[in-house]
Amino acid sequence: MLELWLVLAVVDMMSWGVGQVLVKRATDRLGAVTMVLFVTLVDGALYLAVFLAAGQSLAASASTYAVAALTSAVGITGYILYFEALLRGNISVVATITAGSPIITILGAIAFLNEPPTLAQAAGMALLVAVILILSYEPLGEEWKVPVAVTLSVAILVLWGIWGILTKVAVTAPGFGPWQLLLFYSLSNFVAGVPYYVWRRKRFPPPNLSRRAYALGAGGFLLMMGGIVASTVARSLGDASLVTAVGGCAPVVTSLVAFAFLRENATPLRILAILLFLPGILLVAF
Repeated sequence: MLELWLVLAVVDMMSWGVGQVLVKRATDRLGAVTMVLFVTLVDGALYLAVFLAAGQSLAASASTYAVAALTSAVGITGYILYFEALLRGNISVVATITAGSPIITILGAIAFLNEPPTLAQAAGMALLVAVILILSYEPLGEEWKVPVAVTLSVAILVLWGIWGILTKVAVTAPGFGPWQLLLFYSLSNFVAGVPYYVWRRKRFPPPNLSRRAYALGAGGFLLMMGGIVASTVARSLGDASLVTAVGGCAPVVTSLVAFAFLRENATPLRILAILLFLPGILLVAF
């Protein structure tokens, strides 16, 4: 029987894999600034609702709350920088660089959180890391000449990698857990989203508002939020390195969606990544 952390990590992978496709299409129509406001208000309200529904008390130490606050601040900063990078560069460039963030979490968890994998798990993680690297690879071209977008993307990679480590520290602290962390996620969304929108909306107005665009964005947000909740809970149950290795393979799902519904070409590298994913996930799971 599959362990719960693995099931949740797969949910995270599937949710982000499909959700990113919808969010990317919505961003083309609504613009990055409007998307930030939309996602922070929707996600902030839903995180708060889930926290209240869980009915968990706040009984941790001040240091744990500090880690939780830092975790949520790092996560939302990376999220806002993601859309800020889209204002300055092509989404393929931004997505290519940021897709490597799970590697930082995996290495950090092994080095600092005392998570030595078994030989089989190590082999599986190596295959999954290879999958992430292959799917995040893109030949150098003109788009890589946008230094600000590249710099922001590297910053996002580091922030999201650190977020994964901090999440594990927070959700395993005494008197604290994944449901309490959602309260901090909610607060960070509300605090950051509206000021950012007010600051940037005049310079970057939405290019093409429509109900369809909002529907695509909402669908993508809900899926990605579900993935964040699943990965947060999974980190409270299993090793952050293993959870991240599985959840970080969301580009596999994105590629399959692109092949099936967006009629993108199945390149040899993408096919290789998918073939490596299957033995990798089996080794991590068993």
